[in-house]
Amino acid sequence: GDEGEGTDEPDDAEEAAGLDCRAVEVIVPYAPGGGSDQQVRRLQSALEDALDTRLNIVYQSGGDGAIGWQAVSEAEPDGCTIANVVAPNIILLTETGEDVGFAADDFEYIAWTEYSPNIIGVANDSPFETIEDFIEEARERPGEVTVSGVGVPGRLLVSEVLNATDIDLGFVPVSGGVGDIVPQVVGGHIDAAISGFSLLDGGQIRPLALSGPERSEAYEDVPTFEEAGYDGVNLVTSWGLILPPETPEDIVETWNATVQEAMENDEVREAYAETGFITLSQTAEEAREYLEDQQEAVGTTMEGLDPAELEE
Repeated sequence: GDEGEGTDEPDDAEEAAGLDCRAVEVIVPYAPGGGSDQQVRRLQSALEDALDTRLNIVYQSGGDGAIGWQAVSEAEPDGCTIANVVAPNIILLTETGEDVGFAADDFEYIAWTEYSPNIIGVANDSPFETIEDFIEEARERPGEVTVSGVGVPGRLLVSEVLNATDIDLGFVPVSGGVGDIVPQVVGGHIDAAISGFSLLDGGQIRPLALSGPERSEAYEDVPTFEEAGYDGVNLVTSWGLILPPETPEDIVETWNATVQEAMENDEVREAYAETGFITLSQTAEEAREYLEDQQEAVGTTMEGLDPAELEE
């Protein structure tokens, strides 16, 4: 580093790649306290060290993420504005609803950093001790047991469960994200919630069952729906980071390298180890392929559903 003093060449890679930001604005498209907020908070310090600049976190929640993602889609493609991205949320928002002014494919994908199975969870003091208790009650009182999720993605996850279990639940959509759902469940206003592991942050929600083919190492005593005898609950929730459309490739690559460096940071690894999330290490090209895989998974799930089930 210090040799070569007196030359005009920038000696930090960020500037060389065109990342010249006094601060980086990170748009979180959901309310504070949810999965996207948690993702940025875990990475913030390591990213700031790697970039040698400050991250300003800006919450632009609403519209199931549309408001925040719209802001990124209109931001300067100079590498100084990034946002979280969540699948299946952005896929459902841009491929099944009305026109929101952008498509999931429009953005430059830096990397996906983590994913988790989806869980059905209840408050710690809930009378439902097991997924069997929950399903039995729903059978006895069709449509009266309530479950909350994040907007249309939550409805898709619930539809998966309804199809697998043949029960009827009252769905309560919340567009601000998990940060707005947890108090509703803990306060006894809603019986249960369905989302990724971000629901469990803070220890106020107890998981009953999770999606996917195998148990989580972090929650070894929580069965999968399949183990409980209900096949077909397969979708996961994934979190990543995106840049505005048409951001130059060198800036995308700089950001990708920065995120991979942050993910290797010891404190970051420890923070993830406490969550149960499965972490990902990707090139920008692999991040794009991951999006395409998620789009395919959502498409497959949608084929088995009545579209009316996803309408508000």
